[in-house]
Amino acid sequence: MHKKEEKERGPIRDSGGVYHYRRRIPDDVRRVLRELDANSGGKGPKRDKREEKKRLGRNEAFAKAAWEKHDQAVEARWAELRSGRSTELTRVHIQALAGEIHRRWLKLYPPGDANTREGAGHTLRVMQEIDGEIEREFTSPGFDDDRLEFLHGDHVDAVLAARGLIVSFGVRWGLIEAAQDAAKHACRVAIRKAGGDLRADKDEDLYPDWPNAESTTLSGLCAAWTRRTPTVKPETHASFKACVDQFIAFAGHNEVSEVTVDQLRKWIEHLKIVRRLSDLRIKDGYFAAIKTIFNSARKQGLIRVNPCDAIVPDGEPLPRKREKDLRDGEVYAILKASLKSHADVSEDVANTRRWVPWLLAYTGARVAEMTRLESRNIVFEAGAWAIDIEESKNGRPRIVPIHRHLVEQGFLEFVERREGMPLFFGAEKLKDERLIVHKTRAEGLAEWARKVAEIEKGTVAPNHGWRHRFRTECRRISMDREVRLYIQGHAFKMEGEKYGFFPVDVTSAWMDLFPTYDVHGSALRVERVVGNDVFERALAFLHNDRRSRTSDKAA
Repeated sequence: MHKKEEKERGPIRDSGGVYHYRRRIPDDVRRVLRELDANSGGKGPKRDKREEKKRLGRNEAFAKAAWEKHDQAVEARWAELRSGRSTELTRVHIQALAGEIHRRWLKLYPPGDANTREGAGHTLRVMQEIDGEIEREFTSPGFDDDRLEFLHGDHVDAVLAARGLIVSFGVRWGLIEAAQDAAKHACRVAIRKAGGDLRADKDEDLYPDWPNAESTTLSGLCAAWTRRTPTVKPETHASFKACVDQFIAFAGHNEVSEVTVDQLRKWIEHLKIVRRLSDLRIKDGYFAAIKTIFNSARKQGLIRVNPCDAIVPDGEPLPRKREKDLRDGEVYAILKASLKSHADVSEDVANTRRWVPWLLAYTGARVAEMTRLESRNIVFEAGAWAIDIEESKNGRPRIVPIHRHLVEQGFLEFVERREGMPLFFGAEKLKDERLIVHKTRAEGLAEWARKVAEIEKGTVAPNHGWRHRFRTECRRISMDREVRLYIQGHAFKMEGEKYGFFPVDVTSAWMDLFPTYDVHGSALRVERVVGNDVFERALAFLHNDRRSRTSDKAA
């Protein structure tokens, strides 16, 4: 969209105090409109025009609201035209369009016109003959289809064009049939009013308003929820949309009104039996996404009942075959392989394999937090080197001390070589609208680690297993509970735990006690600084050789 147009978005007030909607139609949309005009053979109103225009009235507040509503409809029409797809219309859509055609016929026969009674009467009789409601006088059965096209074709094309809808022949003919009923209704109203009966039409509610996609479709509800939750992580927005898209594909429709409890139950069964997903993943992932979006719509008054309320999916995890930690043999295999040459892959992938397993081993962090790092995230704080994790799953940033073994291996020199860049992917990826390359790196690392450590699928997660292993080692050194939670980025449960900060000099003192993994031999050797002896641990707290060494490096 042009910057000039962005500045002019909103109602435009003319010299007479009337507000208007005006937007230039993009060139690509106009090309489609010109094609539709050419295909129509000159019949019906001209679709191609320079601007979208609408009068919004003199009230500024009303005009702003009307502008937003009309702009959504315009964007939807343009999207349909750009897609070139044939649109399938629901019964609600067809009746809404029939209502527009009904109103077009009423304009043809105004109550004050002397010819309305005769003209509407004749047209009504012709349509009744076609439908077999009365004996034929003016029509012939062999030309009924041609007559319907003559009576309603232009009206149908006009209302479709006004909404930028491209429909199949069958859908268009269904709309012509609906237009026939709407036109007969309009003729009856016109005849009654021409005779002096000006009471409101009691059947006007036959024609609903055009459905707002954001309140009548599942994808619309999802889009509205995304817009109302700007603080939710983009990854969560994308995950929820993916769940909604999968349900739409399974159900075969996108209509909120057609979602049933039975459909949801069958979808859950499909995820469990066909996709072979665990009950816990279905409950806390797929089903939770749909239920959250419906709950949000209910709070906004868009729906009255959440169909998910009638379902309580199973939520028990699958039986585990073993603990969630990486075992010594797996730790050895992964860390040993990380030190080998990775000439068969790109430099960024090689760097990921070389450093991320060690980072996970010595921080207990989530893998995406590590693969997302940039050189600026490695900081020297309070006399210790640390990792500034700005984005985490729970939304709480933290600063995690760097283990002495990472420093000894040359991690800081690696960071220096990546100055001003991400550590594990190219800087150009930072310009992407939504960053996903760090997740790609994490997934690739998991596949590689599973292969080199010969980890059976369904037993332990090759990346996430480091978090469990880290927690186990923390217990061995009796690490303070709050420090342990903070370093790993877990949420605090008690209110009092949320107070205060965890300075690096406090967390790094605990990291002095964390063991070192030695993989230079034929098996893993875990070098522990101290045992559980309180006196030795107290000495380790006072000992600051590492900090003095890293201070010298910083100097």
